[in-house]
Amino acid sequence: MNIEELKSKLKTNIVLIKFESLKSQRTYFREYTLCEEYMPIPNHIRGQNGDKLICYDVEFQKWEDIEIDTISEWKVVQ
Repeated sequence: MNIEELKSKLKTNIVLIKFESLKSQRTYFREYTLCEEYMPIPNHIRGQNGDKLICYDVEFQKWEDIEIDTISEWKVVQ
């Protein structure tokens, strides 16, 4: 899976991401974005790197961090 492509799509779209929670061990399907059309992006999130992906949960309207290794699939939905 290409994480750089996912990050690029998040900047311009809403993306459905399937991942496993490290806390609950449950699998989630959530819609996330990093598109400024949907909300302002804080500067510290623009150039993120490392083992976590910080993105905005569209439905719950909150920021979340997802462990990159737990992402099993994703697709652009909007």
